[in-house]
Amino acid sequence: MYLEFDLPDLSANVELFGSYWLHTIFVQSPSQRYEINALVSTYVRLVASAIDQYGDGAKRLREFWSEHTSINLGSMNRSISHFEACIFSMNRATNCLRRLRGDKQGDPVAIFLRKDKIVFAQDGVYDRIRMMRNEILHLEESVLNGKVLEGQSFALRPDGSEIPHPSEANQTIKTIDRLVIGSHEIKFRDLVIWLTEMMHVVARIVEALAEIRYSQAK
Repeated sequence: MYLEFDLPDLSANVELFGSYWLHTIFVQSPSQRYEINALVSTYVRLVASAIDQYGDGAKRLREFWSEHTSINLGSMNRSISHFEACIFSMNRATNCLRRLRGDKQGDPVAIFLRKDKIVFAQDGVYDRIRMMRNEILHLEESVLNGKVLEGQSFALRPDGSEIPHPSEANQTIKTIDRLVIGSHEIKFRDLVIWLTEMMHVVARIVEALAEIRYSQAK
């Protein structure tokens, strides 16, 4: 079997996240309402965490398959843990953003963020992330309650399609390109698209803070 990866790289924009925290700590909070400040800061923190966890998961996954002298199960186990944490952080961050954008009291940050069409916060994508997160929890509960059936998957796993090799008999090409658990799967490429958009929203939050501060100073 030949192995290929469709596992895009992604790293957090350190300066972007630093700009948010510097503004919040040394200039002013995003809002006069504590609830809004909690939602915004929790969103920013969770996005940074999700991106880091994705990067660590991808790194450990490549380590597992690149080791040829032994079965590097430690790297695979750590990879799974990182990807699970990534899914959990993405779900929590999306919950924060949806609650923020739905604010009924007309907070300036919420109004600013409602200007954009945000794909990952729409029901279609949100439900995919949420259901994978729920399946992780459901299977954990099944393990703890002794309800796992023989041969049943009990953890998230990296996987992908396997096709016959075009020129070598009895050989295949397997492409690792997704996370799978139960009946749910998400491709790494989609995760990177959504995480990139999540980071773009952080940039929009930084823009909103600057705009709000400017309007208040006038």
